[in-house]
This record gives sequence, structure tokens and C-alpha cells, in this order.
Amino acid sequence: MVRLIIAAGTMAAICVGVVWIATMAFSSLLIFGESTIQTVLVFGFYAYCILTLVIPSEHKLFYVLSIPILTQFLHLFQKYDFPPGANSLWRLLPFILVDLHIISQLIRFKTGLTAKEKSVVASWIALNFLSVIISPNLPGIITGAFVLILSTIPLYFCYLNMYSDSPSFSMDLERSLCLLFVILAFGTFGLVFFGAQYKEASNLLVTRNISDTNVTMAYFILLWPFALRYAGRSGHPFLLTSLLALLFLGVVMLSFSRGAVFIVLPYLLATLLLASNLKRSLWFAAVGILLNAGFDDLLQRINADLAYSWQLRFADFQAAGPAFQKLGEASGRAEIRNLGYKLFLENPLYGHGTGSFELLGPGYREAHSMLFTILAEQGLIGVLYLYALFTGLGYCLSKTTGLGRHYLLLPVAFCAYLLFVHSVGSVWVIIPAKSLTINCIAPLLLICMYCYSKSICKHGVAHG
Repeated sequence: MVRLIIAAGTMAAICVGVVWIATMAFSSLLIFGESTIQTVLVFGFYAYCILTLVIPSEHKLFYVLSIPILTQFLHLFQKYDFPPGANSLWRLLPFILVDLHIISQLIRFKTGLTAKEKSVVASWIALNFLSVIISPNLPGIITGAFVLILSTIPLYFCYLNMYSDSPSFSMDLERSLCLLFVILAFGTFGLVFFGAQYKEASNLLVTRNISDTNVTMAYFILLWPFALRYAGRSGHPFLLTSLLALLFLGVVMLSFSRGAVFIVLPYLLATLLLASNLKRSLWFAAVGILLNAGFDDLLQRINADLAYSWQLRFADFQAAGPAFQKLGEASGRAEIRNLGYKLFLENPLYGHGTGSFELLGPGYREAHSMLFTILAEQGLIGVLYLYALFTGLGYCLSKTTGLGRHYLLLPVAFCAYLLFVHSVGSVWVIIPAKSLTINCIAPLLLICMYCYSKSICKHGVAHG
């Protein structure tokens, strides 16, 4: 891990340094940003993408996986005047660069896909192509849909399958995704901290438009088992697991997400029990309870604005009553899902097309439920296809459980993700016509899970 951190940090420092020197020499470059720092970070990231993809490295897997996650933060710096939404090539450039790299690798090496995997790729492209072209929101999402759905996801599937044949793939993947978990956590802390300055802003502005925690929490769910597996392999498993657990707990509490508190905290405790013994799990639980009990007072001492955001989100839950019922009532999700169901009834077979809910619904990019979103946009055909893929993935993950108790982390994480995206918000492919965030991290992480389980089943538990 240390070598990876040094290598990635050196690459990032070189890129930012070169771009900073370029802006000093050519001040006209500053017209692309609202400030020097903003311009340097954005152009520095594009330089990072090119440099890490072009230069040979033993950490290539990390660089390829890091680009979608780091792009999540890059988009928040791209607030200057240029076409917003999924049609902006400026936003999609990191994905285009990594797609070109993967294509070059697939030309040089065999993918090793089985007949079933080839059929999955072909059917994915065909079904989603039809769903895209019938969308009434086509002008707003066409470029993003073609890049993310029809190119990036199938290319990553082929790329990761190709490298999963390597005996070291599982350990490389654990190390890469553990570091990305840490980067995403500290990045989320920064977003929440800076977002707290909007104290008098609306509820949504404070907690979602700034930190977008309902999206990133789903990523943490999927990254967490890899972080735990890496910690378990380290020289100090208890210490590293404790630090990662505290980091995850801090993300959950500072997310100000009611869904995160009610779903992710039990998930965190369950996975710690699987990864550790009962004594250590009880210790983790005791620390978590103590932190939760004094969390409001702690926030008041550290940052009153953060305490305001916490109270704003959870004031509705101090009265007694079923938590999930209150969650639905307070957020208005029930009404939004009803609209999604009404759209489904209008065209039940194949729906209205990708990205149609944003245009035909109440203005949100999804129905705060994967089921109702897919029903509205892709109808029964899309629902049957997607849940068939989920069933296949669940079967692959379940086969790993016979190799050791710690591999139960995979199906547990998958189930927690499904629970989250069906009760809190659909975190799948994000290609809204008007948004800062455009991404497909969740499908890529599910592909990582599939290839990881395939690799450890093939190579046994020698590395487990």
C-alpha cells in the first residue's frame, strides 16, 4: 500500500506541478476557471488521467479504477460557464480517456470472456441502446448515455475479466479499492465541511447538492468489503480495521443521511462481526455507541454549522414511531415512487427510455428507488433483465462463501447495496441532463465484485 500511495501521490504532484507552471507561463489558461486553484486542479486531473494511462506501471489497475471515483470530485470543481449535464464532453473527458486505454488493451490481449459473458455484454449494449434512443430526454443525455452506459461499463467488464485471470488480481483489487475507500472518505469529509457554510440554505442544498451523500454512501457500501479484506491481510489487522471502521462511522454520521444511519450502521456492525471475532466486534459496537451518544455535542464543539445540518436532518425523528415510515414521510419518497409507477402504467412493456424520469416526473433524476426508476424508464423488459443480472451476480458471490467466512462480506455488501438503492435512492448510472455529477461508479464496483469472486474461486484460497 505504501508503494502505491507514493506512486499515485507522485503522479498527482507531478501533474499538478506541471499544470501550475503552465498557468504561470501562459496566464491565458486561467480563462477556463474561476480561480487559479480551480484551473490547476481540473487541468491537473486531466494530466493525471493521461500520464497514468500512458506510462507503464505495476499499479495500472489502481489508476484505471481511480479515474471514475476521482471524477466524482472533479465535477464539483467544474462550476465555470460551459454546457452542463451529460452532453458535456468536458465532463466526460476522463471516461473517454480511460475507454481509449481499455480499447488499446483489449486489442493487444484476449478478453477471455465465456460465451455467457459475451452474451451479457451484447445484450447489455443492445437493450440499453434501444432504451436510450426512445428517450424523450435524448438531447439532454445522449452523449453521457453513449459514453457511460454503452461504452465505459462494457469496456470495464471486459478489462477486469481479462486481468482477473492473474493470481495476484484479488490482492491488487483489494489494495486498490481500499485506498480508494480512504480517498473517498476524506473527500466526503471535505465536501460536508465546506457544504456546512450554507447554513441558511434549504435542506437539499445543505445535505445533497453539496456533498451528495445519498450517492456516495452506496459507493462506500460496495467498497467496504475490499477495505476489510485488505485490512485482514495486513501486518496489523486489528489496528487497520479499527481505523477504517472509525473512518466509515465518521462518514455515516457526517453524511446527515437518514437512510445511511438506519441501513449502513447495522451493515457496518454485521461486516465487522464477519471480519473479526465476537470480542473485537463488541469493542467496535461499544465505541460506536459512545460516539453516537455524544455526536451532537461533539459537532457543536467542532463546528456549529455541522451541528445545524445534523439537527435539520434528524429533527423529525425524535418522536416515537417506525423509523422507515418516518423516513418515507419526511422525504416525500412515497409520492415520488407513485409518480414512477404511474409512468410505468403508461408504457409497461419497455418504459419511456433512459433518463425519461427526469423529464416526465417531478424533476428528480430518479424515483428514489431502483425498482420504480427502472419500471418507469425501461418497463418490465428492463426490470426482468436487470434483476436477472443481479440474480446471476448474487449466485457468483454466494459461491465464494464456501471458501471462508470472511468471503460472506461480498454477498452481505451486495444485499446492503440493494436495500439501500431500493429504499433511499437509486444509485446506478448517473446521467442527468442538468447536474454537476455524471458517473457510473456503482456498476463498475459491482463488476469488481463479480471479477473478484471469479478470481478467488478459480485460484482457491491460497491468497485468502
